[in-house]
Amino acid sequence: MFDRGGFDAVVGNPPYVRQELLSSIKPYLQGHYQTYHGVADLYVYFYERGFEILKPGGRLAFVVTNKWMKAGYGEPLRKFFGKKTWVEQVVDFGHAKQFFKDADVFPCFLVVRKPVPENKPESAQVSIIPRDIVWVDQLPTLIKDHRTQVALDGLTGEPWSLEPGAVSDLIQKIRRVGVPLNQLIDSKPYRGILTGFNEAFLIDSSTRQALIRSDPKAYELIKPFLRGQDIDRWSPDWADLWMIAIKSSADYRWAWTDAGEDSEASFRESYPSIYSHLNGFRDSLVRRLDKGRYWWELRSCAYWQEFDKPKIVYQEIQFHPSFALDVEGRLCNAKVFLLPVDDPYILAVLNSPLMWWHNWRYLPHMKDETLTPVSFLMDSLPIPEPTDGTRAHVEATAKRLLELSRLELSAKRNILDWLRLEHSVAEPSTKLQEAQTLDTDAFVAEVQKARGKKNSLTAAGLRSLRDEYTRTLEPARLLAAEALQLEYRLHDLVNEAYDLTTEEVRLMWDTAPPRMPIPRPALTS
Repeated sequence: MFDRGGFDAVVGNPPYVRQELLSSIKPYLQGHYQTYHGVADLYVYFYERGFEILKPGGRLAFVVTNKWMKAGYGEPLRKFFGKKTWVEQVVDFGHAKQFFKDADVFPCFLVVRKPVPENKPESAQVSIIPRDIVWVDQLPTLIKDHRTQVALDGLTGEPWSLEPGAVSDLIQKIRRVGVPLNQLIDSKPYRGILTGFNEAFLIDSSTRQALIRSDPKAYELIKPFLRGQDIDRWSPDWADLWMIAIKSSADYRWAWTDAGEDSEASFRESYPSIYSHLNGFRDSLVRRLDKGRYWWELRSCAYWQEFDKPKIVYQEIQFHPSFALDVEGRLCNAKVFLLPVDDPYILAVLNSPLMWWHNWRYLPHMKDETLTPVSFLMDSLPIPEPTDGTRAHVEATAKRLLELSRLELSAKRNILDWLRLEHSVAEPSTKLQEAQTLDTDAFVAEVQKARGKKNSLTAAGLRSLRDEYTRTLEPARLLAAEALQLEYRLHDLVNEAYDLTTEEVRLMWDTAPPRMPIPRPALTS
């Protein structure tokens, strides 16, 4: 196209237009751009177009979000960069606030060159700027100080890992040793129920009780459910919340399924209290896109039966490595994903420090450095197949951790209920919500703080607090201490399953991301 010319440089900050607004031009984009993906943002095509108008040897430099490096929609763009261009420099600012102070974005700076008839370079210069560094006018120095080299051969359509050589080697070893998760469990992750209008279908215990008092048959349709925030490490912490679970007539044969014009009357007669409740939201339920055959039904779902079974559940957005085993057959809302498997070994690997280390470099980062374990990446998450001996040890340890986590959750609920009823602490502080981490004096001080100066503790109240601490919190602290030792045992067993050397374990901890699930073991220092 540019046999007689082309630009020496193309620079800029391309526009961001979400893919939902590109529907009318997607057929054109698909026919004219190698980087096309059905859910790609508009800036992706600016990359390809900018590269096209370069002359051989010309350079393109854009500032854009870093999401394309790992997101599914970025795969065609990553392939394009790997095959068509020479990547010269990447600067990833991540959450560094100084770049765009008024916007919560994840900027990166990429320089690519249009190839010329000479030897292709072997590597690109990469700088990853730490989140909390204050650089102001020292950007060139910071880029230089955090510079490393990444082999161009490693920049393919797969999610990019811009890590030093030893770290990249360890990532590759983990992926080489592991088997893709979807192959290991012969399934894919499933998303929780998308109601289309939570206000109607998600209810608390008092609403549930009222509906059942009015019509006992309502009991059949009201199921416990988990939110993302209920997914703790090992075991979920159910918040006594419920979902009105009316399957679509496409999935289940109701009395009203084939009743035609009489379908609504049939529903009203079958479950009068549920009908009355949902009818109060009728207009919104009719307008929603995510609904079943009738306005009072949930959208069609092909895997309802998986909710009833023991399953591994995890959050859509993860601040901590928290995977849990639900054995109560609870439903999940749309902020929760599930793996239809009851396997303590897989649960232990997912909760391991090594997996958090890997996922920090593998999963897309969101606001506040959370991770999102999107389905297509979870499909290929590398899980090692252990020896029989390793599996047996991991399962025994994980089962005890599951038991301890349930006991700790029970102690936590008991102490918070006791504080609410005996000491009028209706809104416990963050510290009181984790009261088992406090010693006796800190616990008393935190309760007094929650009560306020006008409600000072009496001598009898002080004595009751210390007595309850001895009864409830001291045993919980012992459970937590045992759990930590078991976590260290699993740490060693999972590392063994991946065949990690002592040097590789030390490297993992030397390059550990924030919020590792356990403190660094002393022997790795």
